[in-house]
Amino acid sequence: MAPNRSNSMDRPGSGNCSIMEVGSGILALSFAIKESGFGLGIVLSVAVAILTWFALYILIISGKKINVYKYAILCEATMGRFGFYLLNSVIFFQTAGACITYMIVIGDTIPVVLDILGFEVSRRWIIFVSSLLFILPLLFYRSIGSLARVSMVSVMTLPPILFAVAVRGMYYAPEHKRSYDFVGKNVFPAIGVMAFAMLSTQTAFLNFTTMAQPTRKAWGQATGIAVSLSWLISFVFAIIGFVSFGEDVQPNIFNSFPLTDGLINFGRGLLGFSMFLTFPQAFYPARAALHKVLGHEDNHIIPTDNEHFYTTLALFFPILVCGVFIADLGLLYQLIGGFCSTFLAYIIPGACYFLIFWRKDPSSLRRLSKPPSSSDSLESEAGGAGEHGRESRYEDGDVDSLENIEEDGNNDEDEEERILKQKLAQDKKSELGLEEEGRNIARQHRPTLTNDSATASTPILDRHQLNYGSTGASEYSSSDLQSTNYATISRRESAGERKTELWLDVGAGILLVFGVFVMIISTTITLKKMAGYM
Repeated sequence: MAPNRSNSMDRPGSGNCSIMEVGSGILALSFAIKESGFGLGIVLSVAVAILTWFALYILIISGKKINVYKYAILCEATMGRFGFYLLNSVIFFQTAGACITYMIVIGDTIPVVLDILGFEVSRRWIIFVSSLLFILPLLFYRSIGSLARVSMVSVMTLPPILFAVAVRGMYYAPEHKRSYDFVGKNVFPAIGVMAFAMLSTQTAFLNFTTMAQPTRKAWGQATGIAVSLSWLISFVFAIIGFVSFGEDVQPNIFNSFPLTDGLINFGRGLLGFSMFLTFPQAFYPARAALHKVLGHEDNHIIPTDNEHFYTTLALFFPILVCGVFIADLGLLYQLIGGFCSTFLAYIIPGACYFLIFWRKDPSSLRRLSKPPSSSDSLESEAGGAGEHGRESRYEDGDVDSLENIEEDGNNDEDEEERILKQKLAQDKKSELGLEEEGRNIARQHRPTLTNDSATASTPILDRHQLNYGSTGASEYSSSDLQSTNYATISRRESAGERKTELWLDVGAGILLVFGVFVMIISTTITLKKMAGYM
Protein backbone atom coordinates (compact mmCIF):
# COMPACT_ATOMS: atom_id res chain seq x y z
CA MET A 1 0.00 0.00 0.00
CA ALA A 2 1.42 3.38 -0.93
CA PRO A 3 2.21 5.72 1.91
CA ASN A 4 0.03 8.73 2.57
CA ARG A 5 1.76 11.38 0.47
CA SER A 6 0.41 14.89 0.81
CA ASN A 7 -0.67 16.50 -2.39
CA SER A 8 -0.11 20.24 -2.19
CA MET A 9 0.15 20.96 -5.88
CA ASP A 10 -3.28 22.56 -6.04
CA ARG A 11 -2.97 24.82 -3.01
CA PRO A 12 -2.77 28.61 -3.36
CA GLY A 13 0.68 29.71 -4.39
CA SER A 14 1.52 26.46 -6.17
CA GLY A 15 0.56 27.50 -9.68
CA ASN A 16 2.41 29.48 -12.27
CA CYS A 17 0.35 29.02 -15.43
CA SER A 18 -1.06 31.95 -17.31
CA ILE A 19 -4.79 32.35 -17.75
CA MET A 20 -4.38 32.23 -21.48
CA GLU A 21 -1.67 30.26 -23.23
CA VAL A 22 -1.15 30.31 -26.99
CA GLY A 23 -0.24 26.88 -28.34
CA SER A 24 -0.16 25.15 -31.71
CA GLY A 25 -3.86 25.86 -32.24
CA ILE A 26 -3.07 29.40 -33.39
CA LEU A 27 -1.46 27.95 -36.54
CA ALA A 28 -4.84 26.60 -37.70
CA LEU A 29 -6.98 29.70 -37.14
CA SER A 30 -6.48 30.97 -40.70
CA PHE A 31 -7.65 27.54 -41.86
CA ALA A 32 -10.67 27.82 -39.50
CA ILE A 33 -11.66 31.18 -41.04
CA LYS A 34 -11.48 29.65 -44.52
CA GLU A 35 -13.65 26.70 -43.43
CA SER A 36 -16.29 28.81 -41.67
CA GLY A 37 -16.36 31.72 -44.12
CA PHE A 38 -14.62 35.05 -43.65
CA GLY A 39 -17.56 37.03 -42.24
CA LEU A 40 -19.05 34.27 -40.11
CA GLY A 41 -15.56 33.24 -38.99
CA ILE A 42 -14.92 36.66 -37.44
CA VAL A 43 -18.35 36.66 -35.78
CA LEU A 44 -17.82 33.14 -34.42
CA SER A 45 -14.35 34.00 -33.15
CA VAL A 46 -15.84 36.81 -31.04
CA ALA A 47 -18.62 34.51 -29.80
CA VAL A 48 -16.11 31.81 -28.87
CA ALA A 49 -13.98 34.35 -26.97
CA ILE A 50 -17.00 35.66 -25.02
CA LEU A 51 -18.19 32.16 -24.16
CA THR A 52 -14.65 31.20 -23.10
CA TRP A 53 -14.55 34.16 -20.71
CA PHE A 54 -18.01 33.38 -19.35
CA ALA A 55 -17.09 29.71 -18.79
CA LEU A 56 -14.03 30.77 -16.79
CA TYR A 57 -16.18 33.14 -14.74
CA ILE A 58 -19.00 30.75 -13.81
CA LEU A 59 -16.54 27.95 -13.12
CA ILE A 60 -15.03 29.98 -10.29
CA ILE A 61 -18.46 31.12 -9.05
CA SER A 62 -19.56 27.48 -8.92
CA GLY A 63 -16.44 26.48 -7.02
CA LYS A 64 -16.82 29.32 -4.51
CA LYS A 65 -20.43 28.36 -3.88
CA ILE A 66 -19.41 24.97 -2.45
CA ASN A 67 -15.87 25.95 -1.40
CA VAL A 68 -14.09 23.74 -3.95
CA TYR A 69 -11.11 25.01 -5.95
CA LYS A 70 -10.22 22.07 -8.18
CA TYR A 71 -11.90 21.24 -11.48
CA ALA A 72 -11.96 17.47 -10.92
CA ILE A 73 -13.26 17.77 -7.34
CA LEU A 74 -15.97 20.18 -8.53
CA CYS A 75 -17.15 17.62 -11.08
CA GLU A 76 -17.12 14.89 -8.46
CA ALA A 77 -19.10 17.07 -6.06
CA THR A 78 -21.79 17.74 -8.67
CA MET A 79 -21.87 14.49 -10.67
CA GLY A 80 -20.33 11.92 -8.35
CA ARG A 81 -17.53 9.59 -9.44
CA PHE A 82 -18.93 9.64 -12.96
CA GLY A 83 -18.15 13.35 -13.20
CA PHE A 84 -14.65 12.80 -11.82
CA TYR A 85 -13.81 10.14 -14.41
CA LEU A 86 -15.58 12.02 -17.20
CA LEU A 87 -13.57 15.19 -16.68
CA ASN A 88 -10.24 13.42 -16.35
CA SER A 89 -10.92 11.29 -19.43
CA VAL A 90 -11.77 14.33 -21.55
CA ILE A 91 -8.72 16.23 -20.23
CA PHE A 92 -6.58 13.22 -21.04
CA PHE A 93 -7.70 13.01 -24.67
CA GLN A 94 -7.58 16.80 -25.09
CA THR A 95 -4.03 17.21 -23.80
CA ALA A 96 -2.69 13.98 -25.28
CA GLY A 97 -4.14 15.08 -28.62
CA ALA A 98 -2.43 18.45 -28.23
CA CYS A 99 0.87 16.62 -27.66
CA ILE A 100 0.37 14.76 -30.95
CA THR A 101 -0.24 18.05 -32.77
CA TYR A 102 3.06 19.38 -31.40
CA MET A 103 4.88 16.39 -32.82
CA ILE A 104 3.18 16.85 -36.20
CA VAL A 105 4.30 20.50 -36.23
CA ILE A 106 7.85 19.39 -35.41
CA GLY A 107 7.69 17.03 -38.38
CA ASP A 108 6.46 19.87 -40.60
CA THR A 109 9.18 22.35 -39.63
CA ILE A 110 12.46 20.81 -38.44
CA PRO A 111 13.14 18.64 -41.55
CA VAL A 112 12.81 21.73 -43.79
CA VAL A 113 15.35 23.65 -41.72
CA LEU A 114 17.79 20.72 -41.63
CA ASP A 115 17.45 20.26 -45.39
CA ILE A 116 18.51 23.88 -45.91
CA LEU A 117 21.54 23.21 -43.70
CA GLY A 118 22.45 20.21 -45.85
CA PHE A 119 21.01 17.38 -43.70
CA GLU A 120 18.37 15.34 -45.45
CA VAL A 121 16.33 13.42 -42.87
CA SER A 122 12.81 11.98 -43.14
CA ARG A 123 9.94 13.46 -41.20
CA ARG A 124 9.33 10.30 -39.15
CA TRP A 125 12.94 9.93 -38.06
CA ILE A 126 13.11 13.57 -37.02
CA ILE A 127 10.04 13.22 -34.80
CA PHE A 128 11.22 9.94 -33.28
CA VAL A 129 14.83 10.90 -32.54
CA SER A 130 14.30 14.53 -31.52
CA SER A 131 11.44 13.57 -29.19
CA LEU A 132 13.62 11.06 -27.38
CA LEU A 133 16.53 13.49 -27.11
CA PHE A 134 14.82 16.80 -26.35
CA ILE A 135 11.28 16.14 -25.11
CA LEU A 136 11.43 12.99 -22.98
CA PRO A 137 14.02 14.37 -20.48
CA LEU A 138 11.68 17.28 -19.71
CA LEU A 139 8.81 14.99 -18.75
CA PHE A 140 10.16 13.39 -15.58
CA TYR A 141 9.66 16.38 -13.30
CA ARG A 142 6.66 16.09 -11.02
CA SER A 143 5.45 19.66 -11.39
CA ILE A 144 5.27 21.90 -14.44
CA GLY A 145 6.52 24.67 -12.12
CA SER A 146 9.99 23.17 -12.46
CA LEU A 147 9.91 24.16 -16.14
CA ALA A 148 8.87 27.79 -15.59
CA ARG A 149 11.95 29.14 -17.36
CA VAL A 150 11.49 26.71 -20.25
CA SER A 151 7.91 27.90 -20.62
CA MET A 152 9.07 31.52 -20.59
CA VAL A 153 11.53 30.85 -23.41
CA SER A 154 8.75 29.18 -25.39
CA VAL A 155 6.51 32.23 -25.00
CA MET A 156 9.35 34.53 -26.10
CA THR A 157 9.57 32.72 -29.45
CA LEU A 158 5.96 33.63 -30.33
CA PRO A 159 6.47 37.32 -31.34
CA PRO A 160 9.18 36.64 -33.96
CA ILE A 161 7.15 33.73 -35.36
CA LEU A 162 4.08 35.94 -35.76
CA PHE A 163 6.23 38.73 -37.17
CA ALA A 164 7.71 36.45 -39.84
CA VAL A 165 4.25 35.33 -40.97
CA ALA A 166 2.80 38.86 -40.92
CA VAL A 167 5.69 40.38 -42.89
CA ARG A 168 6.08 37.68 -45.54
CA GLY A 169 2.45 36.60 -45.81
CA MET A 170 1.24 39.68 -47.67
CA TYR A 171 4.08 39.28 -50.18
CA TYR A 172 2.45 36.08 -51.48
CA ALA A 173 -1.13 37.40 -51.41
CA PRO A 174 -1.31 38.20 -55.19
CA GLU A 175 -0.48 34.58 -56.03
CA HIS A 176 -3.55 33.11 -54.28
CA LYS A 177 -7.28 33.25 -54.81
CA ARG A 178 -9.48 34.06 -51.84
CA SER A 179 -13.20 34.18 -51.18
CA TYR A 180 -14.84 36.60 -48.77
CA ASP A 181 -18.15 34.72 -48.64
CA PHE A 182 -19.89 35.24 -45.34
CA VAL A 183 -20.61 31.52 -44.74
CA GLY A 184 -18.15 28.73 -45.53
CA LYS A 185 -18.57 25.04 -46.24
CA ASN A 186 -17.38 23.58 -42.94
CA VAL A 187 -18.67 25.82 -40.16
CA PHE A 188 -18.99 23.54 -37.13
CA PRO A 189 -15.59 21.82 -37.31
CA ALA A 190 -14.13 25.34 -37.64
CA ILE A 191 -15.75 26.27 -34.31
CA GLY A 192 -14.02 23.24 -32.80
CA VAL A 193 -10.65 24.52 -34.04
CA MET A 194 -11.37 27.93 -32.47
CA ALA A 195 -12.36 26.29 -29.20
CA PHE A 196 -9.14 24.25 -29.29
CA ALA A 197 -7.06 27.42 -29.71
CA MET A 198 -8.87 29.38 -26.95
CA LEU A 199 -9.32 26.60 -24.37
CA SER A 200 -8.11 27.41 -20.85
CA THR A 201 -10.74 26.17 -18.38
CA GLN A 202 -8.56 23.29 -17.17
CA THR A 203 -6.20 25.83 -15.53
CA ALA A 204 -8.92 28.16 -14.18
CA PHE A 205 -8.75 27.16 -10.50
CA LEU A 206 -4.96 26.97 -10.52
CA ASN A 207 -4.80 30.55 -11.74
CA PHE A 208 -7.57 31.79 -9.44
CA THR A 209 -5.96 30.44 -6.26
CA THR A 210 -2.62 32.06 -7.14
CA MET A 211 -4.07 35.57 -7.60
CA ALA A 212 -3.04 38.22 -5.07
CA GLN A 213 -6.71 39.17 -4.59
CA PRO A 214 -8.79 36.16 -5.71
CA THR A 215 -12.22 37.78 -5.78
CA ARG A 216 -14.98 37.39 -8.33
CA LYS A 217 -14.55 40.94 -9.56
CA ALA A 218 -10.78 40.61 -9.91
CA TRP A 219 -11.15 37.25 -11.61
CA GLY A 220 -13.69 38.61 -14.08
CA GLN A 221 -11.43 41.54 -14.94
CA ALA A 222 -8.27 39.42 -15.23
CA THR A 223 -9.86 36.79 -17.45
CA GLY A 224 -11.57 39.47 -19.52
CA ILE A 225 -8.25 41.14 -20.27
CA ALA A 226 -6.49 37.82 -20.91
CA VAL A 227 -9.17 36.47 -23.25
CA SER A 228 -9.38 39.78 -25.13
CA LEU A 229 -5.64 39.94 -25.70
CA SER A 230 -5.53 36.30 -26.71
CA TRP A 231 -8.35 36.83 -29.21
CA LEU A 232 -6.70 39.98 -30.61
CA ILE A 233 -3.31 38.31 -31.14
CA SER A 234 -4.71 35.06 -32.46
CA PHE A 235 -7.23 36.39 -34.92
CA VAL A 236 -5.15 39.27 -36.27
CA PHE A 237 -2.65 36.54 -37.06
CA ALA A 238 -5.45 34.39 -38.54
CA ILE A 239 -6.82 37.19 -40.74
CA ILE A 240 -3.35 37.98 -42.10
CA GLY A 241 -2.89 34.30 -42.95
CA PHE A 242 -6.26 34.05 -44.67
CA VAL A 243 -5.80 37.26 -46.67
CA SER A 244 -2.34 36.07 -47.74
CA PHE A 245 -3.24 32.55 -48.91
CA GLY A 246 -7.02 32.46 -49.25
CA GLU A 247 -8.30 29.09 -50.45
CA ASP A 248 -4.77 27.63 -50.33
CA VAL A 249 -4.18 28.21 -46.61
CA GLN A 250 -3.08 25.05 -44.76
CA PRO A 251 -3.90 23.85 -41.19
CA ASN A 252 -0.27 24.63 -40.36
CA ILE A 253 0.09 28.07 -41.92
CA PHE A 254 3.85 27.59 -42.41
CA ASN A 255 3.06 24.83 -44.90
CA SER A 256 1.42 27.52 -47.07
CA PHE A 257 4.78 29.23 -47.65
CA PRO A 258 7.40 28.09 -50.19
CA LEU A 259 10.45 26.28 -48.85
CA THR A 260 12.82 28.91 -50.23
CA ASP A 261 11.76 31.88 -48.09
CA GLY A 262 14.60 32.70 -45.69
CA LEU A 263 12.62 34.63 -43.07
CA ILE A 264 9.87 32.00 -43.03
CA ASN A 265 12.44 29.23 -42.63
CA PHE A 266 13.81 31.13 -39.64
CA GLY A 267 10.25 31.20 -38.29
CA ARG A 268 9.91 27.48 -38.99
CA GLY A 269 13.01 26.79 -36.96
CA LEU A 270 11.74 28.87 -34.03
CA LEU A 271 8.34 27.17 -34.22
CA GLY A 272 9.83 23.69 -34.12
CA PHE A 273 12.07 24.73 -31.22
CA SER A 274 9.10 26.16 -29.31
CA MET A 275 7.15 22.91 -29.80
CA PHE A 276 9.88 21.03 -27.92
CA LEU A 277 9.47 23.46 -25.01
CA THR A 278 5.67 23.65 -25.17
CA PHE A 279 5.12 19.87 -25.24
CA PRO A 280 5.41 19.42 -21.42
CA GLN A 281 2.65 22.00 -20.84
CA ALA A 282 0.19 19.62 -22.50
CA PHE A 283 1.80 16.38 -21.33
CA TYR A 284 1.72 17.13 -17.59
CA PRO A 285 -2.08 17.60 -17.41
CA ALA A 286 -2.56 14.43 -19.47
CA ARG A 287 -0.36 12.47 -17.07
CA ALA A 288 -2.11 13.95 -14.03
CA ALA A 289 -5.49 12.93 -15.45
CA LEU A 290 -4.20 9.41 -16.08
CA HIS A 291 -2.86 9.21 -12.51
CA LYS A 292 -6.27 10.18 -11.14
CA VAL A 293 -8.13 7.66 -13.28
CA LEU A 294 -5.69 4.92 -12.20
CA GLY A 295 -6.07 5.88 -8.53
CA HIS A 296 -2.46 7.05 -8.12
CA GLU A 297 -3.45 10.60 -7.21
CA ASP A 298 -6.34 12.27 -5.46
CA ASN A 299 -6.94 15.20 -3.12
CA HIS A 300 -4.60 13.79 -0.47
CA ILE A 301 -1.94 11.61 -2.14
CA ILE A 302 0.48 11.84 -5.04
CA PRO A 303 1.99 9.01 -7.13
CA THR A 304 5.02 7.07 -5.90
CA ASP A 305 8.29 7.44 -7.77
CA ASN A 306 7.71 4.17 -9.60
CA GLU A 307 4.14 5.09 -10.54
CA HIS A 308 5.34 8.46 -11.78
CA PHE A 309 8.17 6.98 -13.85
CA TYR A 310 6.26 4.13 -15.50
CA THR A 311 3.15 6.22 -16.19
CA THR A 312 5.31 8.84 -17.90
CA LEU A 313 6.82 6.24 -20.23
CA ALA A 314 3.51 4.45 -20.80
CA LEU A 315 1.91 7.72 -21.92
CA PHE A 316 4.81 9.16 -23.91
CA PHE A 317 5.43 6.26 -26.31
CA PRO A 318 1.84 5.91 -27.64
CA ILE A 319 1.82 9.69 -28.23
CA LEU A 320 5.15 9.35 -30.02
CA VAL A 321 3.81 6.58 -32.28
CA CYS A 322 0.74 8.65 -33.17
CA GLY A 323 2.93 11.69 -33.89
CA VAL A 324 5.15 9.64 -36.20
CA PHE A 325 2.35 8.13 -38.28
CA ILE A 326 -0.38 10.82 -38.24
CA ALA A 327 0.21 13.72 -40.63
CA ASP A 328 -3.22 15.37 -41.16
CA LEU A 329 -3.09 18.23 -38.70
CA GLY A 330 -6.39 19.75 -39.83
CA LEU A 331 -8.54 16.70 -39.09
CA LEU A 332 -6.84 16.22 -35.73
CA TYR A 333 -7.55 19.83 -34.76
CA GLN A 334 -11.18 19.44 -35.78
CA LEU A 335 -11.66 16.15 -33.93
CA ILE A 336 -10.01 17.26 -30.67
CA GLY A 337 -11.56 20.71 -30.80
CA GLY A 338 -15.04 19.55 -31.78
CA PHE A 339 -15.29 16.89 -29.07
CA CYS A 340 -12.84 17.49 -26.22
CA SER A 341 -12.41 21.27 -26.31
CA THR A 342 -16.12 22.06 -26.48
CA PHE A 343 -16.73 19.57 -23.67
CA LEU A 344 -14.14 21.16 -21.39
CA ALA A 345 -14.76 24.78 -22.34
CA TYR A 346 -18.57 24.93 -22.45
CA ILE A 347 -20.49 21.79 -21.51
CA ILE A 348 -18.90 20.89 -18.17
CA PRO A 349 -18.79 24.47 -16.74
CA GLY A 350 -22.44 25.01 -17.71
CA ALA A 351 -23.50 21.65 -16.27
CA CYS A 352 -21.63 22.23 -12.98
CA TYR A 353 -23.28 25.64 -12.60
CA PHE A 354 -26.81 24.28 -12.97
CA LEU A 355 -26.12 21.25 -10.76
CA ILE A 356 -24.93 23.55 -7.98
CA PHE A 357 -27.25 26.56 -8.20
CA TRP A 358 -30.42 24.77 -9.32
CA ARG A 359 -30.19 21.82 -6.94
CA LYS A 360 -33.16 21.81 -4.57
CA ASP A 361 -31.21 20.18 -1.77
CA PRO A 362 -27.61 21.54 -1.69
CA SER A 363 -26.74 19.07 1.09
CA SER A 364 -27.08 16.29 -1.49
CA LEU A 365 -23.80 17.42 -3.03
CA ARG A 366 -21.04 14.97 -2.23
CA ARG A 367 -18.93 15.94 0.76
CA LEU A 368 -15.42 15.96 -0.56
CA SER A 369 -13.21 18.24 1.54
CA LYS A 370 -11.20 17.14 4.54
CA PRO A 371 -13.20 17.61 7.75
CA PRO A 372 -11.97 20.72 9.57
CA SER A 373 -9.83 20.44 12.65
CA SER A 374 -10.50 22.39 15.83
CA SER A 375 -8.01 25.02 14.76
CA ASP A 376 -9.83 25.34 11.45
CA SER A 377 -13.05 25.91 13.33
CA LEU A 378 -11.48 28.71 15.33
CA GLU A 379 -10.18 30.28 12.14
CA SER A 380 -13.62 29.91 10.63
CA GLU A 381 -15.24 31.78 13.49
CA ALA A 382 -12.63 34.51 13.35
CA GLY A 383 -12.50 35.06 9.63
CA GLY A 384 -13.83 32.06 7.76
CA ALA A 385 -11.49 29.19 6.88
CA GLY A 386 -11.83 27.36 3.62
CA GLU A 387 -10.26 24.38 1.95
CA HIS A 388 -7.28 26.47 0.89
CA GLY A 389 -6.77 28.68 3.92
CA ARG A 390 -8.62 31.72 5.15
CA GLU A 391 -11.92 32.13 3.36
CA SER A 392 -11.77 35.90 3.92
CA ARG A 393 -9.09 35.97 1.22
CA TYR A 394 -11.73 34.89 -1.26
CA GLU A 395 -14.42 37.35 -0.17
CA ASP A 396 -15.57 40.10 -2.48
CA GLY A 397 -18.16 41.96 -0.45
CA ASP A 398 -21.04 39.53 -0.71
CA VAL A 399 -22.14 36.83 1.71
CA ASP A 400 -21.12 33.46 0.32
CA SER A 401 -22.97 30.29 1.15
CA LEU A 402 -22.30 28.70 4.54
CA GLU A 403 -22.72 25.26 3.03
CA ASN A 404 -19.07 24.19 3.03
CA ILE A 405 -18.88 20.79 1.40
CA GLU A 406 -16.99 18.18 3.50
CA GLU A 407 -15.56 14.83 2.51
CA ASP A 408 -16.90 12.53 5.18
CA GLY A 409 -20.62 11.97 4.75
CA ASN A 410 -20.90 10.64 8.32
CA ASN A 411 -20.10 14.05 9.83
CA ASP A 412 -23.39 15.77 8.96
CA GLU A 413 -24.18 16.65 12.58
CA ASP A 414 -20.68 18.03 13.20
CA GLU A 415 -20.89 20.08 10.03
CA GLU A 416 -24.30 21.50 10.96
CA GLU A 417 -22.99 22.38 14.42
CA ARG A 418 -19.95 24.11 12.90
CA ILE A 419 -22.14 26.08 10.50
CA LEU A 420 -24.46 27.07 13.35
CA LYS A 421 -21.52 28.29 15.42
CA GLN A 422 -20.21 30.28 12.51
CA LYS A 423 -23.67 31.81 11.95
CA LEU A 424 -24.00 32.69 15.64
CA ALA A 425 -20.54 34.28 15.63
CA GLN A 426 -21.49 36.42 12.65
CA ASP A 427 -24.79 37.42 14.30
CA LYS A 428 -22.91 38.34 17.48
CA LYS A 429 -20.54 40.58 15.53
CA SER A 430 -23.45 42.25 13.75
CA GLU A 431 -25.30 42.81 17.02
CA LEU A 432 -22.28 44.36 18.73
CA GLY A 433 -21.71 46.60 15.71
CA LEU A 434 -25.33 47.77 15.70
CA GLU A 435 -25.28 48.49 19.43
CA GLU A 436 -22.14 50.59 19.04
CA GLU A 437 -23.76 52.45 16.14
CA GLY A 438 -26.80 53.15 18.31
CA ARG A 439 -24.65 54.53 21.12
CA ASN A 440 -22.89 56.85 18.71
CA ILE A 441 -26.21 58.17 17.43
CA ALA A 442 -27.42 58.72 21.01
CA ARG A 443 -24.25 60.64 21.87
CA GLN A 444 -24.72 62.89 18.86
CA HIS A 445 -28.27 63.84 19.92
CA ARG A 446 -27.64 64.11 23.71
CA PRO A 447 -28.19 67.74 24.95
CA THR A 448 -25.27 69.56 26.54
CA LEU A 449 -26.32 71.27 29.79
CA THR A 450 -23.69 73.99 30.20
CA ASN A 451 -25.86 76.75 31.73
CA ASP A 452 -29.44 77.73 32.28
CA SER A 453 -29.78 79.54 28.99
CA ALA A 454 -28.33 76.66 27.13
CA THR A 455 -30.71 74.37 28.92
CA ALA A 456 -33.66 76.51 28.06
CA SER A 457 -32.73 76.82 24.40
CA THR A 458 -31.78 73.20 23.88
CA PRO A 459 -34.64 70.92 22.87
CA ILE A 460 -35.13 67.99 25.19
CA LEU A 461 -35.10 64.66 23.37
CA ASP A 462 -38.07 62.44 24.03
CA ARG A 463 -37.89 58.99 25.55
CA HIS A 464 -37.79 57.27 22.18
CA GLN A 465 -34.78 59.32 21.02
CA LEU A 466 -32.84 58.90 24.26
CA ASN A 467 -33.34 55.14 24.23
CA TYR A 468 -32.26 54.79 20.57
CA GLY A 469 -29.41 52.29 20.58
CA SER A 470 -29.52 51.58 24.30
CA THR A 471 -29.08 48.03 25.49
CA GLY A 472 -32.10 48.12 27.73
CA ALA A 473 -35.65 47.22 26.83
CA SER A 474 -37.24 50.02 24.88
CA GLU A 475 -39.44 50.63 21.90
CA TYR A 476 -36.36 51.35 19.76
CA SER A 477 -33.95 48.76 21.17
CA SER A 478 -30.94 47.42 19.30
CA SER A 479 -32.76 44.15 18.58
CA ASP A 480 -35.50 46.08 16.76
CA LEU A 481 -32.90 48.03 14.85
CA GLN A 482 -31.05 44.81 14.03
CA SER A 483 -34.23 43.16 12.75
CA THR A 484 -35.00 46.16 10.57
CA ASN A 485 -31.43 46.24 9.29
CA TYR A 486 -31.43 42.53 8.51
CA ALA A 487 -34.72 42.86 6.65
CA THR A 488 -33.36 45.76 4.57
CA ILE A 489 -30.12 43.92 3.78
CA SER A 490 -32.06 40.75 2.98
CA ARG A 491 -34.31 42.60 0.53
CA ARG A 492 -31.33 44.26 -1.15
CA GLU A 493 -29.38 41.01 -1.39
CA SER A 494 -32.41 39.13 -2.70
CA ALA A 495 -32.97 41.72 -5.43
CA GLY A 496 -29.31 41.73 -6.39
CA GLU A 497 -29.08 37.96 -6.25
CA ARG A 498 -32.12 37.53 -8.49
CA LYS A 499 -30.64 39.91 -11.04
CA THR A 500 -27.24 38.22 -10.97
CA GLU A 501 -28.69 34.71 -11.05
CA LEU A 502 -30.89 35.57 -14.01
CA TRP A 503 -27.87 36.82 -15.98
CA LEU A 504 -25.81 33.81 -14.98
CA ASP A 505 -28.66 31.37 -15.65
CA VAL A 506 -29.21 32.67 -19.18
CA GLY A 507 -25.48 32.68 -19.92
CA ALA A 508 -24.97 29.18 -18.53
CA GLY A 509 -27.90 27.93 -20.59
CA ILE A 510 -26.45 29.42 -23.77
CA LEU A 511 -23.06 27.93 -22.90
CA LEU A 512 -24.49 24.45 -22.39
CA VAL A 513 -26.71 24.43 -25.49
CA PHE A 514 -23.97 25.88 -27.70
CA GLY A 515 -21.43 23.33 -26.46
CA VAL A 516 -23.68 20.30 -26.96
CA PHE A 517 -24.85 21.46 -30.39
CA VAL A 518 -21.34 22.16 -31.69
CA MET A 519 -19.86 18.99 -30.18
CA ILE A 520 -22.42 16.64 -31.76
CA ILE A 521 -22.41 18.19 -35.24
CA SER A 522 -18.66 18.89 -35.41
CA THR A 523 -17.64 15.43 -34.20
CA THR A 524 -20.07 13.73 -36.57
CA ILE A 525 -18.79 15.65 -39.61
CA THR A 526 -15.13 15.05 -38.72
CA LEU A 527 -15.60 11.33 -38.12
CA LYS A 528 -17.29 11.01 -41.51
CA LYS A 529 -14.31 12.71 -43.12
CA MET A 530 -11.88 10.42 -41.34
CA ALA A 531 -13.89 7.36 -42.39
CA GLY A 532 -13.71 8.58 -45.99
CA TYR A 533 -9.90 8.61 -45.87
CA MET A 534 -9.72 5.02 -44.64
